[in-house]
Amino acid sequence: MIADHKGQHVSFVRQAIGTALSPVVYLAQAPNAFFNWFSDVITERETLMRENKSLKDELFLQQTQVQKLVALEAENARLRNLLGAARKTRGKRLVAEIINVDFASAAQQVMINRGTEDGAFIGQAVLDAYGVLGQVVDVSQYTSRVLLLTDARHAIPVRIERTGFNAIVEGAGALNRLKLRYVPDNADVREGDLLVSSGLGQRFPDGYPVGQIDTIRRNTGESYADITVLTAARMEHSGEVMLLWPAEPWQPGEYGKDSAEQTEAKP
Repeated sequence: MIADHKGQHVSFVRQAIGTALSPVVYLAQAPNAFFNWFSDVITERETLMRENKSLKDELFLQQTQVQKLVALEAENARLRNLLGAARKTRGKRLVAEIINVDFASAAQQVMINRGTEDGAFIGQAVLDAYGVLGQVVDVSQYTSRVLLLTDARHAIPVRIERTGFNAIVEGAGALNRLKLRYVPDNADVREGDLLVSSGLGQRFPDGYPVGQIDTIRRNTGESYADITVLTAARMEHSGEVMLLWPAEPWQPGEYGKDSAEQTEAKP
């Protein structure tokens, strides 16, 4: 009984000492446990950061691919529009690319990658996917310069589609801006009227969009209205253009010769 009593006493003492030392043991192990936990956190954070960077890189790659697809879709749409416009003419036509632009100077021009090697000639009509862009004013073997409709030196005969009224459109010297000239102050013109090439002068084929009337200002006492026009061609967005050849080239020399022969044949 004495031994048993002493054993119980010793066990109680050990339990009490263990209980008392538990916080000390916990505190002694805490730095190591904290270090292990912190290491796990750092490792997990680094893993997440790597995964995040990988996902960002993949997203960026996909976004660039989507941009390329959007660009290709836009290019295809422009080409389809060009082909649709080309069906209006029976003559030869050829797609060209704009390789340089000059909108800042007084002479608003673009350069295209077609020249005499391709049959390009001075005075040739040039369209974009939406309407008349301008005409060729200089050619080399592989390139040509195109004077835009908006150049202040450029003019083109047009017809108001709604009424059939013929007039002249001149460049305003500003991007996408034209002036409709010599329209009487009391003429039947409205904002939003579509202007198309009339074919007069035989340089631009008939029926191609030139622009849309933007504003009309009728001045009392003036003979002609002040009319501004927005171009149909989207000059700042054009990347591909269409060169047109007349279906039946007009040659003044041959025309004069024919007329003279007919005159001589009369009794």
